[in-house]
Amino acid sequence: MRVLLNTKPFLLANKTGVGYYILNLYKALKKAGIDVVPTIDTTSQALVNSLSKISSRLRSFVGKRYPSFVSKIGDSFISYLSRREETMAAFDIYHETSFDLLPDMRITSVCNLYDLAFISCPDFILEDFRKLMKTNVSANVLKAERVMVNTAFIKNEAMHFLKIPEEKIDIIPLAPASLYYRPADSLQSSECVRRFTEKDYVLYVGTVEPRKNLKTLIRAFRDIRTNYDLSLIIAGRLGWLYDDVISYPEELGIKADVIFTHYVDEKTLHYLYNHASVFVYPSLYEGFGLPPLEAMVCRVPVIVSDIPPLIEVSGDAVMTFNPKDHEELADKMNRGLSSETLRSELVEKGLKKASEYSWEKTAAMTIQSYAKALDR
Repeated sequence: MRVLLNTKPFLLANKTGVGYYILNLYKALKKAGIDVVPTIDTTSQALVNSLSKISSRLRSFVGKRYPSFVSKIGDSFISYLSRREETMAAFDIYHETSFDLLPDMRITSVCNLYDLAFISCPDFILEDFRKLMKTNVSANVLKAERVMVNTAFIKNEAMHFLKIPEEKIDIIPLAPASLYYRPADSLQSSECVRRFTEKDYVLYVGTVEPRKNLKTLIRAFRDIRTNYDLSLIIAGRLGWLYDDVISYPEELGIKADVIFTHYVDEKTLHYLYNHASVFVYPSLYEGFGLPPLEAMVCRVPVIVSDIPPLIEVSGDAVMTFNPKDHEELADKMNRGLSSETLRSELVEKGLKKASEYSWEKTAAMTIQSYAKALDR
């Protein structure tokens, strides 16, 4: 089986969850013996990385004044480099992992559907991106032989909102990267963490955007900080509609103890996980939610909002709370910080739960999806 995999998202300098998914899937498919070919060659990849780094530095410097047309030009250029339609006939299957439109050429195709936030919670998404998603996702799921989702929750949403036949959908969970299973160098990790805070800290990892519900986390943190000498570290790139989140700690009088790291690489995340006192994932909506599993692997007690996909992925290995109730979150954080018995129990359950997921399993299930597509 020869597979052409759209690798555009993992070429970006500031990779997000989708980029890391494609990178880990690519490695796992190769390890499984699949002849998988990336859509961008080595020379183009180096060029994309350079342009992405320049764009990232410009965005960090100008903030919300960053001109949107620059992103559009960059995305168009990367898409141009990543399309290899002239050679698609040499492949058995094309795997669309991003939000590019499937090619019109007659080639068996599969696609990913990570979530339906653009339908389920449109107020959390920028209008231009919402329209793009609606157009491209709708077109792709109609043309693809198989649609890959990461949870039963998204499968049910896809069937309900997009009317995708159940038999066309494959549920394929994600997994923590191998890096998180390795012991963190104590000296290097301590030095890294001290760049952000000298205190113990509560950790969140993910993009800063409305559906991540970070104001509830910040409010809960304010409620407990009188009992603990703590920082709150919010580790992740700025997404969109984040201004009120960034300014909220100052409004609450806790600006000095809430640290926004902006984008950090995977090695830094590994260190941050390993030194965290508690990990909190307060999202209002998710398609899977990988950071809680990453925290579990790093032996950190985890608290998540009680939304269906996070419960589906985490099971009983976490404490949960109503994402609209900051007082309940504060109570769970207090319990997670104060009870060594509870902390040990959560760590043990977390390690057991995380062991159920692996990239070998993800690759095997993906290969099964390819086989179904080719056996249409």
